[in-house]
Amino acid sequence: MVGSTVGMATQTACEPTIPDLRSLGKLSPDLGRGESILSESHKKLGKYTILGVAGRGGMGTVYMGHDPVIDRKVAVKVYTTSEVEFGSEVAQKMFLNEAQVVGALDHPNILRIYDAGNYKGRPYIAMEYVEGLRTLGPYCKPDALLPMESVIRIVQKCAQGLDYAHRNDVTHRDIKPDNIMLTVDDDVKIVDFGVAERKSTRSEDSFMTVGTPTYMSPEQAKGEAIAGQSDIYSLGVILYQLLTGNVPFKAPGLAALSILITTKDPKPVRELRADIPIELEAIVTRAMAKDLDERYKTGEQMSADLAAIHQQVARAGVALSPEQQFDAASDLNFFQEFTEAELKKVLDTATWEHFSAGDSLVKEGTKEEVIYVLVSGEVAVELDDCMVCSLTQGDCVGELAYFSDESHTATVVARNNVSAMKIQIPISKWGSIPVQMRFNSAFQKTLVQRLARTTRELGKFIKEAARQPA
Repeated sequence: MVGSTVGMATQTACEPTIPDLRSLGKLSPDLGRGESILSESHKKLGKYTILGVAGRGGMGTVYMGHDPVIDRKVAVKVYTTSEVEFGSEVAQKMFLNEAQVVGALDHPNILRIYDAGNYKGRPYIAMEYVEGLRTLGPYCKPDALLPMESVIRIVQKCAQGLDYAHRNDVTHRDIKPDNIMLTVDDDVKIVDFGVAERKSTRSEDSFMTVGTPTYMSPEQAKGEAIAGQSDIYSLGVILYQLLTGNVPFKAPGLAALSILITTKDPKPVRELRADIPIELEAIVTRAMAKDLDERYKTGEQMSADLAAIHQQVARAGVALSPEQQFDAASDLNFFQEFTEAELKKVLDTATWEHFSAGDSLVKEGTKEEVIYVLVSGEVAVELDDCMVCSLTQGDCVGELAYFSDESHTATVVARNNVSAMKIQIPISKWGSIPVQMRFNSAFQKTLVQRLARTTRELGKFIKEAARQPA
């Protein structure tokens, strides 16, 4: 399923609406409504081969396609509506604005646009195809909140993407959960720049009230010209909602909501959720400051503060009691031969670390003398950016530093959230002779099992290669 612009705008209860064409290009994954403009026998749209329909909505259809020139999958969004409230000419202008604005941007957290054209009088946009995209919207509800650590990383990536856009003179003007998509690996893609504005092409439309009311900045609510700091405010509202399941302001109408946004302070997030660190509450407060001098000036500033608090939250997330640590370690194959006293000695020395997807535990070429025993999660062992194998609970990494003074020969990267026991070496400086013997035995078993696993994988690879035609 292409999620690039999939997902109709889902309004909060009692949220007022304004006629600003902000729904242009937003599509629903409902595949049963409407007729495709492409017949079964006509599977070409310009140079693109159409593979199927990904989604339909009131303003258009998204197709899964293939670009034969570059040999890659694309998502092709085709504008199909002939009549809209403000007239088709205005609507098409807004639709193509997305192509013109985003086409000049290239950032991993912004959905890329490759091409734009016209098919039978209807404009289309060819976009990056990403499997399994889902909107951030469902995770803004009190009963479906993401872990705090995940929220911080998601919003941090949003801040990085917005900082890039702002440095390239682009203001999104409609940042909200439905315009932030998550990949299957929980990476971030900012989408739907239909009402975005480039500073170099600012016009009278700059003063039109566009956006989604709940997420509007005070300057947006006043109908003033806005810049990047307005997007940062909207991102602050999303952070508020992801942490608490509540929006900062609710009102029965647009006028009442605008008054709250421009004159009132929201309830502090720690009053709604006591486990939120004071430092994280400060980030929310600064992002949503009404005074532009007090608000974050750039997304980079907000991202830096989020990165700092992420480490604190990650460490707190794996804080276990001594009893819990002992129980978790006892279940690991690595420590099966250790006596209770020996394992407690190890636990007295070890620290517990947490890594998020993409974090490196060990880097090729470094000489850090440390051993990690995986408690949960999965890591990939990579050599020259190629994955050699994956390791899971009970495996260890970094053990070669125990046997030699050589640099690490591979990089070990977390594939998801990973908890690990970190043991500084040399063990001879803190471990008794029996403890050292236990480690030697555990390392040997680990290396034998890993060699056997690698041999099996190599055998499968050779068989597959032999089946391939010459």
